[in-house]
Amino acid sequence: MEKQDITNIKLLITVGILITLFLAAVIIIFVVYYQRKMLLKNAELKIMEQEKQLELFKATVEAEEKQKEKIARNLHDEINPILTVLKLNLSKHKIDIFKEKFNIEDLTYDQQILDKVIDGIRTTCLDLIPTFLLEYGLIKSLESYINSINSNGEIDAEFENKNQIKNLDYFNKQVQLNIYRVSLEILNNLFKHANCTILKLDIDMLNNQFIIKISHNGEGVTNEEMDIFTESSKGLGLKSLKARTLILNANINYSKSINNSIIKLTIPYQNV
Repeated sequence: MEKQDITNIKLLITVGILITLFLAAVIIIFVVYYQRKMLLKNAELKIMEQEKQLELFKATVEAEEKQKEKIARNLHDEINPILTVLKLNLSKHKIDIFKEKFNIEDLTYDQQILDKVIDGIRTTCLDLIPTFLLEYGLIKSLESYINSINSNGEIDAEFENKNQIKNLDYFNKQVQLNIYRVSLEILNNLFKHANCTILKLDIDMLNNQFIIKISHNGEGVTNEEMDIFTESSKGLGLKSLKARTLILNANINYSKSINNSIIKLTIPYQNV
């Protein structure tokens, strides 16, 4: 082999090595650039998710503050005036007794006023924390609520405890209260918008998950539609519902069909 041929071969090998190194460098730069881009994107998504959760937390706080305002307004605008009237009436009865002009019908009227006060205070207490929930737990409270709906006659409501769950001791009272609030918010949305006449709520325990399934014959929604409603809603109800769901590490799945739409609330009790 001539010297010139050897020189050409060496040149070709050198060029090949340089091209290979260049391509390898380009690939490495591309991979590094792509990984950096993905890291930045993931960081942006994480920040967006944190901001979203912060907004939901704010919505929950605002909803609770509005609830407190409602309770204070009820006490001030409804209960307080009635108690004032009742106090004046009692003073009047005292004078009438001394004058021997006491009328038993007036006392009956005051008893009716007192009943209104009791009902108002009971409603206010339920707005704070359901005493029935504290005493009997989540399962009995849900069953009682469904029975109260059924007794109204407008909706044929049914409750079923599939595995005959006795208690939910692995959920503390605060968690049970959050589950109860979420369940009632879902049901209230159904009553407002679904126009259902038949409803069934059943509870189950499966794979370390507590499941509440609500099926009805009204107008259903999908998960996508519910996300749109939540984002566009100006009220705090749906945003508070989503916030409580995040706090519970739970999942709500919406599905709809012509005669039977379903809402399934799943709470993993190990991670709450």
